Amino acid sequence: MDDTTSRIGVLAAEALGLLIDAVDQIPSEGWDRPSNLEGWSLRDLVGHVTGSAAKVVTLVEDGEIWDRPSQPSDWVCDDPAARLRELATRLHEALPGADLDGMRKSPEGQVPLRRALVFPVSDLALHAWDIHRSQGRLIELPDDLLGLCRDLVEPLPEHMLRRPGGFGPAQAAPDDATPTARLLAYLGRSVEASV
Repeated sequence: MDDTTSRIGVLAAEALGLLIDAVDQIPSEGWDRPSNLEGWSLRDLVGHVTGSAAKVVTLVEDGEIWDRPSQPSDWVCDDPAARLRELATRLHEALPGADLDGMRKSPEGQVPLRRALVFPVSDLALHAWDIHRSQGRLIELPDDLLGLCRDLVEPLPEHMLRRPGGFGPAQAAPDDATPTARLLAYLGRSVEASV
């Protein structure tokens, strides 16, 4: 993962852009429809992942981060796309001066910023896929973001990967599944052609 973490700033901006594109495609009448994540509407899903985007920006800015997963209600707002664009602007402004070797608080303890960003940046990419999937589209993650997500989850033991609040049981993927579909099926998502 060392090569990937050396480019984590680029990947953070790319993942946030992918997320904004996904949110932009939610029709005004679609926000309260169920997402592909059980018990969450699209609005809930976007609220949750907006928290991940805010965490990415806060880490890069060396601000104070919170110690719990983002709850959808923490980040639901009237204009989620505008909120994400504001976060993207802050990220763009903060990245050039960010010390990727500077220590940051993370679930692993104090780690270099480049390591602290891996999980929330992966979260942005995976949930961008979820937003598209919730609207009946299967997309391919860009190779670099797919690699980041794989490098994060594949080495995890099953008990950590599938713990409450983590990923659901692995799902079947068709024989002709794409690399993205295979990863998302492994992470508990349905990748069949129709939602």
